[in-house]
Amino acid sequence: MKITFTTLAYPHLKLEEVLERAKRFDLDAIELRVADDGIHLKPHYPIDRKVLKIIEESGIKIASIAGYARFSMLDINERIRNEELLKTLILMAEEFGARIVRTYAGKFPDSVENSINRIAESMNRLADFADTHSVYIAIETHDELTKLETLLKLLNKLSSRIKILYDVANMIMAGEKHEEVFPHIVNRLVHIHIKDFVMEEGRRVFVRPGKGVVPICKIVKDLKTVGYQGYISIEWEKMWHPDIEDPDIVIPLYIEYIDKCYRC
Repeated sequence: MKITFTTLAYPHLKLEEVLERAKRFDLDAIELRVADDGIHLKPHYPIDRKVLKIIEESGIKIASIAGYARFSMLDINERIRNEELLKTLILMAEEFGARIVRTYAGKFPDSVENSINRIAESMNRLADFADTHSVYIAIETHDELTKLETLLKLLNKLSSRIKILYDVANMIMAGEKHEEVFPHIVNRLVHIHIKDFVMEEGRRVFVRPGKGVVPICKIVKDLKTVGYQGYISIEWEKMWHPDIEDPDIVIPLYIEYIDKCYRC
């Protein structure tokens, strides 16, 4: 089972320090967040040669790029801008040797049907481009796509070349159950986000593995059963939740827990 973690866990560290963490945890890759804030890299192509050198010298691979393109908006010019952003991310992924670029649908500003049509139009337009560069576009189960019914409506309109980043916790938070979701999306899965949580006073609180409501062992066993070849990425969201536990402590616990689940 291939395990990685998202750089979202380390907003306070430089890229080279994050790569060092991957080596310390005996992992071969990171999921690299690429965003306009420049933590840890801005979406720009060609990639800065210094960045390429840092990554190459580390010996750590880039499992996937976590980008922020969205396609649900009403403004056609904004959608086109996001299409160009996704093209940039695809080119970056190709140069890094990463096979996946994460994208979002975005929040729906009008009806489900209209929003899905716009998302599908933009993403299908980019399917050939991604194919040409040997990169998968992976849409995350996030925002409205945390509801299985909505996700399936979109998948029915998307090219089969568009894949899924399955964030299990997001779907559980929305009231879905892994055992009901998994059979519908298994053939499109190329990347997995894992995090555990509990609800406290109406808000989601991230916890150590096995201490919350996410059935991590069931998920890992299901992936093993179907011969899943992608990464499981530990998404410890220190950037958005600075009060959560130190990733240097928690990420190794997740690695150990996932390994144990896989071996059982």
